[in-house]
Amino acid sequence: MAYDRQNAKHKTGIIGGTFNPIHLGHLILAENAYDKLGLEKVVFMPTGKSYLKDQSVILPSNERLMLIDEAIKDNAHFVSSDHEIKKTGNTYTAETLKELNDLYPDDELYFIIGEDSIYNIETWYKPQMIFDNCVLVVAPRGHEPDAKLIDMKEHLAGVYGAAICLLNTPDIDISSSMIRERMSQGKSIKYYVPDSVEKVIMSKGYYKQQVI
Repeated sequence: MAYDRQNAKHKTGIIGGTFNPIHLGHLILAENAYDKLGLEKVVFMPTGKSYLKDQSVILPSNERLMLIDEAIKDNAHFVSSDHEIKKTGNTYTAETLKELNDLYPDDELYFIIGEDSIYNIETWYKPQMIFDNCVLVVAPRGHEPDAKLIDMKEHLAGVYGAAICLLNTPDIDISSSMIRERMSQGKSIKYYVPDSVEKVIMSKGYYKQQVI
Protein backbone atom coordinates (compact mmCIF):
# COMPACT_ATOMS: atom_id res chain seq x y z
CA MET A 1 0.00 0.00 0.00
CA ALA A 2 1.42 3.38 -1.02
CA TYR A 3 2.34 5.90 1.63
CA ASP A 4 -0.64 8.21 2.04
CA ARG A 5 -0.92 11.18 4.37
CA GLN A 6 -3.16 13.40 2.32
CA ASN A 7 -4.69 14.85 5.48
CA ALA A 8 -1.32 15.80 6.95
CA LYS A 9 -0.99 19.43 8.03
CA HIS A 10 2.64 19.84 6.99
CA LYS A 11 4.65 18.77 3.93
CA THR A 12 8.23 18.24 5.09
CA GLY A 13 11.22 17.43 2.93
CA ILE A 14 14.02 15.28 4.31
CA ILE A 15 17.40 15.28 2.64
CA GLY A 16 19.83 12.87 4.24
CA GLY A 17 23.35 11.80 3.53
CA THR A 18 26.83 12.03 4.88
CA PHE A 19 27.26 15.69 3.88
CA ASN A 20 31.02 15.26 3.91
CA PRO A 21 30.88 18.18 3.22
CA ILE A 22 27.60 19.83 2.21
CA HIS A 23 27.87 21.63 -1.15
CA LEU A 24 25.85 23.79 -3.54
CA GLY A 25 24.39 20.77 -5.31
CA HIS A 26 22.67 19.71 -2.07
CA LEU A 27 21.29 23.21 -1.55
CA ILE A 28 20.00 23.63 -5.10
CA LEU A 29 18.30 20.22 -4.95
CA ALA A 30 16.63 21.07 -1.63
CA GLU A 31 15.48 24.50 -2.84
CA ASN A 32 13.97 23.01 -5.99
CA ALA A 33 12.11 20.39 -3.98
CA TYR A 34 10.81 23.09 -1.62
CA ASP A 35 9.61 25.23 -4.49
CA LYS A 36 8.16 22.61 -6.84
CA LEU A 37 6.54 20.34 -4.26
CA GLY A 38 5.15 23.10 -2.06
CA LEU A 39 7.04 21.95 1.02
CA GLU A 40 6.81 23.81 4.30
CA LYS A 41 10.46 23.14 5.10
CA VAL A 42 13.40 20.95 4.15
CA VAL A 43 15.31 19.17 6.89
CA PHE A 44 19.01 18.41 6.35
CA MET A 45 19.79 15.28 8.34
CA PRO A 46 23.40 14.06 8.35
CA THR A 47 23.94 10.37 8.91
CA GLY A 48 25.53 9.19 12.11
CA LYS A 49 27.36 5.94 11.49
CA SER A 50 26.29 4.66 8.09
CA TYR A 51 26.72 0.95 7.46
CA LEU A 52 27.28 1.81 3.77
CA LYS A 53 30.21 4.23 4.22
CA ASP A 54 33.90 3.97 5.12
CA GLN A 55 34.07 5.94 8.38
CA SER A 56 37.79 6.68 8.03
CA VAL A 57 37.20 9.45 5.46
CA ILE A 58 34.26 11.11 7.23
CA LEU A 59 34.46 14.17 9.46
CA PRO A 60 33.04 13.77 12.97
CA SER A 61 29.27 14.20 12.97
CA ASN A 62 29.22 17.42 15.01
CA GLU A 63 31.57 19.08 12.51
CA ARG A 64 29.49 18.00 9.51
CA LEU A 65 26.39 19.35 11.26
CA MET A 66 28.17 22.62 11.95
CA LEU A 67 29.00 22.98 8.24
CA ILE A 68 25.34 22.32 7.37
CA ASP A 69 24.24 25.03 9.81
CA GLU A 70 26.68 27.44 8.16
CA ALA A 71 25.33 26.57 4.72
CA ILE A 72 21.63 27.02 5.55
CA LYS A 73 21.73 29.84 8.09
CA ASP A 74 20.28 32.43 5.68
CA ASN A 75 17.38 30.27 4.45
CA ALA A 76 14.32 30.37 6.69
CA HIS A 77 12.78 27.18 5.28
CA PHE A 78 15.92 25.06 5.68
CA VAL A 79 16.61 23.44 9.06
CA SER A 80 19.09 20.86 10.31
CA SER A 81 18.48 17.82 12.47
CA ASP A 82 20.79 15.82 14.72
CA HIS A 83 18.28 12.95 14.88
CA GLU A 84 20.63 10.40 13.33
CA ILE A 85 23.94 11.61 14.73
CA LYS A 86 22.60 11.29 18.29
CA LYS A 87 21.96 7.59 17.80
CA THR A 88 24.50 4.93 18.73
CA GLY A 89 25.46 2.18 16.31
CA ASN A 90 24.58 2.10 12.62
CA THR A 91 21.81 4.32 11.32
CA TYR A 92 19.26 3.13 8.79
CA THR A 93 17.01 5.26 6.60
CA ALA A 94 14.07 2.89 7.11
CA GLU A 95 14.20 3.20 10.90
CA THR A 96 14.71 6.97 10.77
CA LEU A 97 11.67 7.53 8.55
CA LYS A 98 9.53 5.31 10.77
CA GLU A 99 10.68 7.22 13.86
CA LEU A 100 9.96 10.59 12.22
CA ASN A 101 6.47 9.49 11.22
CA ASP A 102 5.80 8.42 14.80
CA LEU A 103 7.23 11.64 16.23
CA TYR A 104 5.47 13.97 13.78
CA PRO A 105 2.10 12.41 12.88
CA ASP A 106 0.90 15.66 11.27
CA ASP A 107 3.77 15.66 8.74
CA GLU A 108 3.83 14.13 5.29
CA LEU A 109 7.46 13.20 4.63
CA TYR A 110 9.19 13.64 1.28
CA PHE A 111 12.55 11.86 1.25
CA ILE A 112 14.84 13.44 -1.35
CA ILE A 113 17.53 11.43 -3.15
CA GLY A 114 19.56 11.58 -6.37
CA GLU A 115 18.90 9.24 -9.27
CA ASP A 116 21.92 7.03 -8.55
CA SER A 117 20.47 6.00 -5.19
CA ILE A 118 17.18 4.68 -6.54
CA TYR A 119 18.91 1.89 -8.47
CA ASN A 120 20.32 0.31 -5.32
CA ILE A 121 17.60 1.25 -2.84
CA GLU A 122 16.33 -2.34 -2.83
CA THR A 123 19.65 -3.34 -1.22
CA TRP A 124 19.14 -0.85 1.62
CA TYR A 125 17.98 -2.04 5.02
CA LYS A 126 14.25 -2.88 4.95
CA PRO A 127 13.28 -1.11 1.70
CA GLN A 128 9.58 -1.81 2.26
CA MET A 129 9.74 0.21 5.49
CA ILE A 130 11.26 3.10 3.55
CA PHE A 131 8.40 3.18 1.05
CA ASP A 132 5.81 2.73 3.79
CA ASN A 133 6.97 5.90 5.51
CA CYS A 134 7.62 8.52 2.83
CA VAL A 135 7.04 9.84 -0.61
CA LEU A 136 10.34 9.22 -2.39
CA VAL A 137 11.53 12.25 -4.36
CA VAL A 138 14.12 11.44 -7.01
CA ALA A 139 16.20 14.05 -8.85
CA PRO A 140 17.03 12.72 -12.33
CA ARG A 141 20.44 13.09 -13.86
CA GLY A 142 20.41 15.36 -16.87
CA HIS A 143 17.39 17.29 -15.61
CA GLU A 144 14.73 15.08 -17.25
CA PRO A 145 13.87 11.44 -16.37
CA ASP A 146 14.83 8.85 -18.98
CA ALA A 147 13.25 5.48 -19.78
CA LYS A 148 15.49 3.64 -17.32
CA LEU A 149 14.40 5.82 -14.40
CA ILE A 150 10.74 5.65 -15.35
CA ASP A 151 10.98 1.84 -15.54
CA MET A 152 12.56 1.76 -12.07
CA LYS A 153 9.80 3.97 -10.68
CA GLU A 154 7.16 1.62 -12.08
CA HIS A 155 9.03 -1.43 -10.75
CA LEU A 156 9.21 -0.05 -7.20
CA ALA A 157 5.57 1.03 -7.32
CA GLY A 158 4.55 -2.45 -8.42
CA VAL A 159 6.65 -4.42 -5.94
CA TYR A 160 6.51 -2.16 -2.88
CA GLY A 161 3.59 0.18 -3.51
CA ALA A 162 6.13 3.00 -3.50
CA ALA A 163 4.94 6.59 -3.93
CA ILE A 164 7.65 8.21 -6.06
CA CYS A 165 7.90 11.74 -7.41
CA LEU A 166 10.42 12.53 -10.15
CA LEU A 167 11.73 16.06 -9.61
CA ASN A 168 13.03 18.02 -12.58
CA THR A 169 15.95 19.98 -11.24
CA PRO A 170 19.23 21.40 -12.61
CA ASP A 171 21.97 18.79 -12.91
CA ILE A 172 24.77 20.20 -10.76
CA ASP A 173 27.91 18.15 -11.26
CA ILE A 174 29.40 18.65 -7.80
CA SER A 175 30.08 15.91 -5.27
CA SER A 176 31.50 15.81 -1.77
CA SER A 177 34.27 13.49 -2.95
CA MET A 178 35.24 16.08 -5.58
CA ILE A 179 35.55 18.73 -2.87
CA ARG A 180 37.63 16.45 -0.65
CA GLU A 181 39.89 15.65 -3.58
CA ARG A 182 40.37 19.30 -4.47
CA MET A 183 41.21 20.11 -0.85
CA SER A 184 43.75 17.29 -0.63
CA GLN A 185 45.39 18.65 -3.80
CA GLY A 186 45.46 22.23 -2.55
CA LYS A 187 42.92 23.42 -5.14
CA SER A 188 40.22 26.04 -4.65
CA ILE A 189 36.70 25.02 -3.64
CA LYS A 190 35.23 28.49 -4.16
CA TYR A 191 31.77 28.30 -5.78
CA TYR A 192 31.52 24.60 -4.94
CA VAL A 193 30.31 25.37 -1.41
CA PRO A 194 28.81 28.51 0.21
CA ASP A 195 31.39 31.14 1.14
CA SER A 196 30.83 30.63 4.87
CA VAL A 197 31.39 26.88 4.51
CA GLU A 198 34.56 27.45 2.50
CA LYS A 199 35.90 29.75 5.24
CA VAL A 200 35.32 27.14 7.95
CA ILE A 201 36.84 24.32 5.88
CA MET A 202 39.92 26.42 5.11
CA SER A 203 40.36 27.72 8.66
CA LYS A 204 39.98 24.26 10.20
CA GLY A 205 42.12 22.55 7.56
CA TYR A 206 39.47 19.93 6.87
CA TYR A 207 40.22 17.33 4.18
CA LYS A 208 43.78 18.49 3.49
CA GLN A 209 45.15 15.10 4.47
CA GLN A 210 41.97 13.21 3.67
CA VAL A 211 42.14 9.89 1.87
CA ILE A 212 39.68 10.04 -1.04
